[in-house]
Amino acid sequence: MSSEQQPFIKFKPGQEEAFWCELRIFFMLWRRQYGKSFTLGSRAMRRMMQRKNHAVIFVSASILLGSEWIRKEAEVWRIVMSKYREMLIAQGQQQLTTTADDDNGNLLDVDAIADLFEHQKLETRIYHNNVDYSRTQVVAPNPDTAVGWTGDVYLDEVARIASLKDVFEAVMPFIDSNPEFEMIMATTAPPDDSHDSFELFLPPAQEWETNPRGNWYRSPSGIMVHRLDAWDGAAGGAVYYHPETGKVVTPEEHRATYFDKRSWDRNHGVKFITGGVSAVPLMALQNAMEKGKDTCMGNYITDEIKIA
Repeated sequence: MSSEQQPFIKFKPGQEEAFWCELRIFFMLWRRQYGKSFTLGSRAMRRMMQRKNHAVIFVSASILLGSEWIRKEAEVWRIVMSKYREMLIAQGQQQLTTTADDDNGNLLDVDAIADLFEHQKLETRIYHNNVDYSRTQVVAPNPDTAVGWTGDVYLDEVARIASLKDVFEAVMPFIDSNPEFEMIMATTAPPDDSHDSFELFLPPAQEWETNPRGNWYRSPSGIMVHRLDAWDGAAGGAVYYHPETGKVVTPEEHRATYFDKRSWDRNHGVKFITGGVSAVPLMALQNAMEKGKDTCMGNYITDEIKIA
């Protein structure tokens, strides 16, 4: 493959799987620090470049997380523009200029470009001409305002969104009504089984074959889930470092350094772990009630029960 055919942005195998996925709705269940925000930021930039007057709504659980979206887009923009300029120079064509150049015609650094984006009220715009542009906008996960979102919807760290079911219910009607729109959700495993994401995206009980591109399964909500755990990431070249020595370690060795093994299992093993504030998981109660509906007998006891 010639240098001109090499991609501007190089993804890890699992990132590449999600970036090129053609499903309109899917869920990314990934281990920590695998690059969810960068992958979604790259996909958003591609969507904006392909479509005029298109919107990508980034739903963020906090302003800090929202700012991270903007920084990832700025990072993608700088990589693409730098590579594109190198290609033009190699072909002897005229130098490309952008509004993110300094006085010497060089691209600003990532922090400066992100600052430009953030001054547009956490909005990024890609102009197709002097009039038409596409944009991304960072918003809070508010079910009351979700009915006004129009365009693609990307939700990051959905396990931190308290009203996930309500947001999901508000977004689905306009995703269903326009085949051009897509919705992508991403998170690690929820902290316990009381969160909506546990019921919506619970994986099937099975052993997972290690795959550098991750594994797919259909969730209880009917949505396809791209699952990528620590072992999948390691098979694709992602590494862990020992907290003391800095040496590369295996997922098993990395887990051994954690005092809270349940936390590692959630964040890196992407395991859905039952337990939390209730003695019986909420989903287990709901399933039991549904299965026993119209078949169970209830007794109303009025007499005092004496225990000898």
